[in-house]
Amino acid sequence: MSIDEHDARVLRCRRLGHEVSFHYCRTQEGGTLCPGILDCWWEVFDVRASLEEALSAQEVEELAARERPAKVVTLLDLIEQAKQRTEQ
Repeated sequence: MSIDEHDARVLRCRRLGHEVSFHYCRTQEGGTLCPGILDCWWEVFDVRASLEEALSAQEVEELAARERPAKVVTLLDLIEQAKQRTEQ
């Protein structure tokens, strides 16, 4: 099984607010995996097993150990960025 086998699958992205394909989640941000890929896709298919076939065990563990910022922290950061843009 190859990692791109699931590329056509689609779900609603909690971060972006619209539907995205698995391909986007595994290649976004300059070819890096989205930090939420394990949290978002686990109900659709065994995403961890698919990633374990394509990545090293260390890379999968690092991905699983990554902490995503709380949504409120992200929102506060976005508000601060917007304030800074309007002040300029």
